[in-house]
Amino acid sequence: MRRRTSLAAAAAFSVTWALAACGIPSGKSPEVIGDAPSDFDAASGTTPEEFLPTNDAGETVQNYLKAAAGDAEGRNDRLLAFTEAEQEFSDASSGMDLLADKSITLESEDSVSAVLEVTGSIVGRYLPDGSVLMHSVPRQYAEKFILEREGFSEAWAITEKPEQVVLDYSYFTQSYERAPLYFQAGLKDLLVPDLRWIYRDLEPEAERLLLLGWLIQGPSDFTSFSARNAIPEGASAKSPNVDGTVQVEFAIGEELDGDTVEAIAAQVAWSLGLESEFALVIDGENVREGSLGDWRDWNAIPNELRLQQNGYFIADERVWEYTTDQQVTDTSTDHLWVGFGVDGLRQVAVDAGGQIAAIVAGPDGDVLQVGAVGTTTREVTAELGGDLSDPQWLGADAVLVIDGGMPKAVYLNSGSVQELSVGTDVTSIAIAADGRRLAYVEDGLAWVAAVSVDADGNIQASAPKQIGLDITEVADVAWSSENYLWIAGQRDNEKLFRVALDNSRTEVQDGIGGLVIDQIAANPADPVESTLNRGEPVLVVSGGILYRVQNVGLDAVVADDQQVQATAPFMVLQ
Repeated sequence: MRRRTSLAAAAAFSVTWALAACGIPSGKSPEVIGDAPSDFDAASGTTPEEFLPTNDAGETVQNYLKAAAGDAEGRNDRLLAFTEAEQEFSDASSGMDLLADKSITLESEDSVSAVLEVTGSIVGRYLPDGSVLMHSVPRQYAEKFILEREGFSEAWAITEKPEQVVLDYSYFTQSYERAPLYFQAGLKDLLVPDLRWIYRDLEPEAERLLLLGWLIQGPSDFTSFSARNAIPEGASAKSPNVDGTVQVEFAIGEELDGDTVEAIAAQVAWSLGLESEFALVIDGENVREGSLGDWRDWNAIPNELRLQQNGYFIADERVWEYTTDQQVTDTSTDHLWVGFGVDGLRQVAVDAGGQIAAIVAGPDGDVLQVGAVGTTTREVTAELGGDLSDPQWLGADAVLVIDGGMPKAVYLNSGSVQELSVGTDVTSIAIAADGRRLAYVEDGLAWVAAVSVDADGNIQASAPKQIGLDITEVADVAWSSENYLWIAGQRDNEKLFRVALDNSRTEVQDGIGGLVIDQIAANPADPVESTLNRGEPVLVVSGGILYRVQNVGLDAVVADDQQVQATAPFMVLQ
């Protein structure tokens, strides 16, 4: 989540200006201008970073391309500070284009006028509801900016510019932070996150009002496939601070049952990150008080997972444990599935209750075996082929598997099988902790589909969207947080990535070297305590050797002074 603990300020950086302070005559060749420095330390509180025109033409345009960031209601006022007179800007409802790979060229300049060209790529758009729509193919950007001023020492004013508001993408990634909204998964006490981004230096009440406005609008199209808004349509909201206690007040105009009130409170607590006590007021009546901790178990990522840095893998047809203190063992009094073994064991999944689902190679092909820890597993006699992989628990009665390239749900009580229409050549799957998002690999690319589960347990998958738009040769995926994926693939010389589900952020894991990662398993980040987008541990297999992914690089897992040979790493969310 966001701001559970204070986020560190973005790292400051310095650049060298290519343009001399005196400018260049119009007869000289165009000159490329570097990024202007920003005082990022000053932007780490609730005082917004301010960008204004200066007596340097290049710096003025640099600042203009950052000035749209911030409170949406003040956007035009911030931009008008750069213009000589009242000018038109694209409507705020259309969002802001995100400009990457920016280059600013000073084409001509004298003491009172300058012409600059800005080029780059429009990689996406930040929308008014806090979501980001990234383009699968960036659009080329090339626009002229004409500036004037009255004298050499005066600040420049932009007299001609493109109407569409553009925001420097690099600055967007520094000044906007995760602000996921949460919606109810059907009628269950379960929330599904819906990734949004918010300017990090808003005043607390303004921030709450903005988030509440987004929350009232409901889930995105993608999330609405698997979750619904408990807040009725047509509601309005405000959030004053009364005697030091945050109040969230809704005007709804209809009577709500207790379950709906509880779901609204859970959505509000999680979406606004209300770790301190708050009061929920509906139509003037105080209906619920509490803090996020009261609805902690509405999030499927376990509360104590961050303290259980255990991972598991298969070696010698047995389940082994990589322990919190970085030891390797095939015995455990706490985790009874450790040491489970059977001839032909290839892959294992363990649910929150300790049930085992195992893919076992048999004489006629692969079979699915299930059973409780400490009991003999039984073969599932469902109609499955003989090429099975990647078992994943979906509740206590269903297991997802890949069967001949097709993800299928196997219902253990009835023995029925249901295909998920997400692909026919799938090589890897990873279900989110909430069971409502399915990541998978097909044709060397990473994809995510939303999953819906009806009252009878039947599941459906939405149309998928690609994650990691420029990452190919993908071998495996895992959930690094509720809103990010680990992707083991290829982009230039980079091999391992954490990618936001909207593709707006891609973080490269450094220090991989020449290793090719075949498999990956990871605990997701704690959605409350962690400001990071990764949990611990993260285990990968490369060339049959088990490695742990560190902040930088990989460390081979060693036992008895030997590198551990392993396959099929997995985690258990308990």
